[in-house]
Amino acid sequence: MKDGSAFLNDNAQRIVDGMIGDAERLRIVVSRGPLGERLIDAGAKTVGSVEAGLRMAEAAMGGLGSVSVFMDRASQQWPFTVEARSSQPVLACLGSQYAGWNLSGQDYFAMGSGPARALARVEPLFETLSYRDIASSAVLILETAEPPPRAIVEKVGKATGLATEKLTFLYAPTQSLAGSVQIVARALEVALHKINDLKFPLENVVDGIGTAPIPAPHPDFLTAMG
Repeated sequence: MKDGSAFLNDNAQRIVDGMIGDAERLRIVVSRGPLGERLIDAGAKTVGSVEAGLRMAEAAMGGLGSVSVFMDRASQQWPFTVEARSSQPVLACLGSQYAGWNLSGQDYFAMGSGPARALARVEPLFETLSYRDIASSAVLILETAEPPPRAIVEKVGKATGLATEKLTFLYAPTQSLAGSVQIVARALEVALHKINDLKFPLENVVDGIGTAPIPAPHPDFLTAMG
């Protein structure tokens, strides 16, 4: 696919703008950080919601996937199931949704996922993916209970080539409603990551669907991550 033609960040920005418009209904909190970056708390110091998690997952996929939840009556213990699908699974999952950007500094650590990765292209994975996004703003998803500190915001701005006020950080801890849903919505991404590790030719992957049940909440960050 031609560089910029997937509009990963532009698509995600539209999803984020919709979330901001529905902030009260989604029980999310929107603010600006000290460098002008936009911060969306989807479950750290607010309740959040399942719907916020679904939209968070679609933003993470750069708008190239659809994510929904349905009742699976065949499973009595875990009846709620998330389905993620995409007709551009390689770009949606590996080029955007995969949490492959190591963002650490001082006492802060998070793995960044979302379309900002396709602007920064700092991971070895992008040597395999022949795509570079082109955008005037960027969206990054963080599985954390704290917003990124100044050093991380500056790092992302430098890597993406954007002013910090053009960055949006959407974050939620794994133990939250939105956080747990967006993790489960990575079922297709996990499959793509596995076949890439197995050296299966990615050009042969043309469509994809992944499903996984929503588990009960767990207080431990790593356990809740699955």
